[in-house]
Amino acid sequence: MTDASAGGHSGMGARLMASLPYILLLAVTAWLWSVANTIEFDARPGALGPDFWPKAALLLMGALSAFQIAWALMASSDAQAVGMAAGLDEEDGDDAPRRPLLLALGVGLTIVYALTLDTLGFPIATTAFLIAFMYVGGARNHVAIWASSLVGVALTTALLMRVVYVSLPRGVPPFSGLADFITGF
Repeated sequence: MTDASAGGHSGMGARLMASLPYILLLAVTAWLWSVANTIEFDARPGALGPDFWPKAALLLMGALSAFQIAWALMASSDAQAVGMAAGLDEEDGDDAPRRPLLLALGVGLTIVYALTLDTLGFPIATTAFLIAFMYVGGARNHVAIWASSLVGVALTTALLMRVVYVSLPRGVPPFSGLADFITGF
């Protein structure tokens, strides 16, 4: 019994089914673009408007969706078109042990992070969260943990606050001084 006779899809039908999630994503992207066009603001010379980054993300999302649609539709007839949900039918064979305590600790750390973010500010709360999360997750290379957390958060804070102009939580004094120090460069 062939795949087509067993109720499966073959040829162009299989390729259309493989591209369906991306077609839907492209439609959602177009709708979100129309929503982003309704953002009203007073343009300032030399400054990006609040619609720039959402539209940039939507442009990338639309381009990737269009690429995936073209990829699925141009698949050769002897190649099997595979969509996003193709791997859901297969067993993953994951026999790794489950660790509910680690899961609970990770959820707890995330809740503590959310509760302390406004007080400690983004740089301190995020650095502490990343360090603690990596240790809970089993990482033991202390230099990598501390360096990636400190440097990563400092660069992310500077990028978001100075380039993208995202208003991150600065924290209350004296913690707000670190955000001011990072963005002062």
